Amino acid sequence: MNKTPKNELPAGPSWKGTEGMSRNWVIAICFVIVLLDGLDTTSIAFVAPVLAREWGIAAAAFTPAFIATSIGAVIGYLACGPLAQRFGSRTIGVGSVVIFGLGTLLTAVAYDIVSLSILRLVSAIGLGGVLPIAVAAAAQVAAPQHKETVAMLVATGLSAGGVVGGLVGGPLMQSFGWTSVFIMGGILPLVLVPAFSHVVAGSGLENVVATKKGGRASPVAALFRDGLLPFTALLWLFAFFTFLAAFALSFWIPTLLVSFGFEPANTPIGAAAFGAGGVAGNLVMMTIVSRLGMKRVLLAAMLLAIVCVALIGKAPIPAGMVLPLIAGVGAGLITGCVGQSALAVSLYPPALRATGVGYAAACGRLGSILGPALGGAMLSFGWSARDIILTTILPALLAMLTVTVLGLVERNRRPMLNPG
Repeated sequence: MNKTPKNELPAGPSWKGTEGMSRNWVIAICFVIVLLDGLDTTSIAFVAPVLAREWGIAAAAFTPAFIATSIGAVIGYLACGPLAQRFGSRTIGVGSVVIFGLGTLLTAVAYDIVSLSILRLVSAIGLGGVLPIAVAAAAQVAAPQHKETVAMLVATGLSAGGVVGGLVGGPLMQSFGWTSVFIMGGILPLVLVPAFSHVVAGSGLENVVATKKGGRASPVAALFRDGLLPFTALLWLFAFFTFLAAFALSFWIPTLLVSFGFEPANTPIGAAAFGAGGVAGNLVMMTIVSRLGMKRVLLAAMLLAIVCVALIGKAPIPAGMVLPLIAGVGAGLITGCVGQSALAVSLYPPALRATGVGYAAACGRLGSILGPALGGAMLSFGWSARDIILTTILPALLAMLTVTVLGLVERNRRPMLNPG
């Protein structure tokens, strides 16, 4: 008679959560929460050009707000795993949604760069705390052979949120002003708090994390034990370089598009193109990863981004080709950002997944702090839009090198894991 191992949930198609939920319902709610996370994260990027004109300041002045967003996300990512083990995944997950919902809603009353940066910092702490728990909860209910795919699907919500924000942001601002973007982005996640609380509780993630409560071992230290050290270190490096390139572009693309002849009110379409490319790249990745392997897919993604960046920066392209090439860059870089979460899910056992996903994403977010800061500095020094975009080739190349080394290490020294 087959028995489900302790602290594991049945993984067959007939799985039902502890509260009668279907697997698809858990995954869908987690995806939507992450989508709203992505919408609120990128909202500052396409609001900035309009605010710069309305407040009468230079676009580079918004660098502190961009950096504050990334710093807050790092805090949320780092705190999520340990706090979930102490207070429970449900409490921390719901608390994170409330923080980023209320913080985004209050951003509508910002009146200068200082107030905007403070509110973005607070909002982003919640934004960072949501992703690891949503990915871990969805992966927990997935069949073992589908955990990586489900992790990628849920993490794709980040780029889907950028698409939604880019498409609705322009019309919203034209009809109701820039505050409407933050009002919408704040209300929607608050409405979903009860549903997210329900699915995290029913996913079984709470039970898995609870097994570590009372133990003396640090969940962070566990990421480096049992042969995991080289994998964790290389995963963190890959995340850092990929996020550096991705966020340098995602935050500044709407502003840089003005240099390509776009009107400030129309620049959100750049964020939409970047995010749409990411969604398309993620969908392709999910269909081919089982045949090619995650690392080959990530190498191809980085190569695509490099080629598209080079064409934007150096080729004599017509204005009509700018957005398709931006979509190509998004397909490469956002696939890398999502792929690092999937690598973490495949690497760590259930009790470490929220911590593993969170810390890898936090290392990525350190890159996302440096990327926009460098972009803002180059913009203030008078660099051209094309030259700024070209600089992202270097971190993309380093990401390719890191994932290559990760594959070689895995081939020669595969740790004994029990991913569940």
